[in-house]
Amino acid sequence: MSNTKIITLNVKGINHVIKRRKIISLLKKDRVQIALLQETHLTDSEHLKLKRDWVGQIYYSSFNSKSRGVAILVHKNLPFTLHTIVRDTDGRFILITGLLYGELILLGSVYAPNTFDRSFYSNFLAKASPVCPNHVIIGGDFNCGLNPETDYNPPKSQPSSKMAKATTDLCSDLGLFDAWRVCNPHVKDFTFFSRPHFSFSRIDYMFVSGSVLDRTRGCLIHTCALSDHSSVSMELSPPYYDPSSRHWRLNPALLSDPKFVKYLEDQWELYLSTNDLPGVSASTLWEAVLERDIADLEREFKKSSSISVLRKLDAARSALDQLLTQKAETAIFYAKHRLFESGNKPGRLLARLAQGKRGSYAIPSLKDKAGVLQFEAKLISKIMKEFYQDLYSPECQNTVDARKLFLDTVNLPILSEEMHCSL
Repeated sequence: MSNTKIITLNVKGINHVIKRRKIISLLKKDRVQIALLQETHLTDSEHLKLKRDWVGQIYYSSFNSKSRGVAILVHKNLPFTLHTIVRDTDGRFILITGLLYGELILLGSVYAPNTFDRSFYSNFLAKASPVCPNHVIIGGDFNCGLNPETDYNPPKSQPSSKMAKATTDLCSDLGLFDAWRVCNPHVKDFTFFSRPHFSFSRIDYMFVSGSVLDRTRGCLIHTCALSDHSSVSMELSPPYYDPSSRHWRLNPALLSDPKFVKYLEDQWELYLSTNDLPGVSASTLWEAVLERDIADLEREFKKSSSISVLRKLDAARSALDQLLTQKAETAIFYAKHRLFESGNKPGRLLARLAQGKRGSYAIPSLKDKAGVLQFEAKLISKIMKEFYQDLYSPECQNTVDARKLFLDTVNLPILSEEMHCSL
């Protein structure tokens, strides 16, 4: 059983089918299992179109097709069982509770107002408090930096804003922590760049409860590619260890070894010659190079705030966006072609569609003979085995004593001599 990757991202509107496709493909590439999205700008019917590819469950709060809107996407292979849904009518937040690996957890996606609105925070607290369990993960765009010195570049001299104080009080009331700041206590990084003010800020957060923080395995701010916001991701370790699922992981201690770091740097020089092979598409190779360039330019721009670096960064983002748009358009074209050719025929397309529904039939938990819910795959298999063994085992024991006891209790008729002779 691997860690659960959760990401929060302000998508800045995904009305267009091409951008929706790019966002879904990007999340799939990053192996995201839970996505907390803000500013979807979708209606109820349009939100349902996000349930495709890897998305097995979707929960949303809509406002209109021009602004706001939040959504939570859950991977089809994730054993999440929904309990309750809490949403507002303004498309500002969506909260869901359910069982994940046998634990009751609350997931939330929040898009706070741009200006201070006390009613938003009081309404959110009033709706979140009654359903708040021990395990809480709330991600979103809160439109404010909590610390004027570390969450802004250039730093602000005035004290924290009303929105920052309200957000801090909200976290205090719900017992939540800023996961990225806890995992990166001495790092300055940002999720949004304001061109009018030419300043950086960290306004996208992943707030978690203490029980979740103990199992958090890293929290990162990623590059800004398809939106004007950077995504924030975290990895949550499962509550129990499943020995049947083992994945190789890099030993972090190797990164402190100068020889190993030098080896990695040398390997990058061979990257193009090694990967530029007939089996690797040029678009895949170029996409990886562009993503690396964007990451390097973002780091340089956050340090220098140079106009020339910003222009290079914009050019790299534009090139990556054009590449992803072309790939999305090609994928949609071939999808329409396959549907036209095979939509009404039993074949590979129907088999793949049927295979995609198998995940919805998976059994996330079963009660054992003591009435306790079990969530581990090994224990679920054992419960099913014992159930069917008991179901199909004979209820009576076929022994000599059992047969004699049965026959002794049966009053069988006896033929008389006359009847015997007539026969």
